[in-house]
Amino acid sequence: MKVEFKELRKVYKEVKDFLENASGKNINGLNTKIAEDLGLWGDDNYFLLEEFVEKHNLNFKKFDYGKHFESEGELFNSSNALIWLLTLPYLISARIIKWIFPNVKISFDSSSSFLPKKNERADLTFGDLIVCKLKGEFCLRKNTLIE
Repeated sequence: MKVEFKELRKVYKEVKDFLENASGKNINGLNTKIAEDLGLWGDDNYFLLEEFVEKHNLNFKKFDYGKHFESEGELFNSSNALIWLLTLPYLISARIIKWIFPNVKISFDSSSSFLPKKNERADLTFGDLIVCKLKGEFCLRKNTLIE
């Protein structure tokens, strides 16, 4: 995909301003993730994307939300809340022990614990949204060569 530098710079600034206004955080590079780095989870990223697509009249028919983000229901379901509530005493005790005995090593490995594992979703990056705006449709940056 060939793009003039002037156009690329304009789109970069537009998307950067849009994301910074929506999240209240600074963009630190093209790999800045919408959910993980900007803190836009669940409905927040859903409405952000909806506004972005409508504002720029983009074709997002090929976009699979569930592949990239967790819905509000997945993030805050009752079983996850109960498990976190039950582990709270352990976490507090571990913090107190670590504070009293700083040389004691206490690790909490979530991969071997009974806590639910965080869903690994692809997320979208600042760079992905720039490519989407330039192409006029959903497309990941890693699948696009810009000259």
